Amino acid sequence: MNDRQYSDAKSRFVDGFNIIDCGGVKTVEMKLFEPENGLKHGFSTRVGGISERPYDTMNLSLSREGEAGSVMKNYSILCNACGLNFDDMVVVAYEHGDTVLRVDANDRGRGFSKASLPPCDAIITNERGVTLITCHADCSVYYLYDPVERVIGLAHAGWRGTLARIGANVVQKMAGEYGSKPRNIMAAVGPCICCKCFEVDQELAERFISEFGCKSLSRQGREGKAFLDIEAAAAIQFLEAGVRPENIGLAHACTYERDDIFFSYRRDHGETGAMAAYLSLL
Repeated sequence: MNDRQYSDAKSRFVDGFNIIDCGGVKTVEMKLFEPENGLKHGFSTRVGGISERPYDTMNLSLSREGEAGSVMKNYSILCNACGLNFDDMVVVAYEHGDTVLRVDANDRGRGFSKASLPPCDAIITNERGVTLITCHADCSVYYLYDPVERVIGLAHAGWRGTLARIGANVVQKMAGEYGSKPRNIMAAVGPCICCKCFEVDQELAERFISEFGCKSLSRQGREGKAFLDIEAAAAIQFLEAGVRPENIGLAHACTYERDDIFFSYRRDHGETGAMAAYLSLL
């Protein structure tokens, strides 16, 4: 996809987000899904939990040493505030790859009260009573929803997963497993590090331009460096997978810039917590 084609398509996106306050627990919801009443989705912030600095307060990372008790309590707080059932959650076992797994009711609790899933960065289901979970601290989250076949997918996408087109993989997996048609799928990219803050090696930026075809994905940084737009790369792969422009939404909520509500691995030099994305069918 060239720059002009992408520019034409993005004028039809439903961009933006809303911050929801549920009794002191703040979450983010995508504007793309505002009219949808068959879906529950959100993205936690760092506000409303019990963790102490530097994980204050709603740390939902499952890999921070010494935080296990606080993290499980924070998940309980989030579930109570957002109307989720703790026992229904299943979380990806991310490896910064492009693997997509189908899950069902038997997988509820995987990664929490049960053994983790096999390595994967995205999960899909068509079953109610299953809440998909991914964790983030700069990496993108992709929410996918097919309102016709009633199928959902949730993906964790760092730069590696983005470059490997994990979003397109989710679209294809939804089609193969449940008969979803790409033109019916809604795809939203939640909070992540933005193109003004994500500086990478020039060589990596050139790989993105080669893969996705748009020079506007990158702009010059310091010597040997470039700034990279991973939101746009996500949108391009959805478009090329057959998702309609009017069914795509980008949050434009930078985790690096918003230290009041988001953790950021890069900004905080690794001494930080993580947010969680959740998605379920009603």
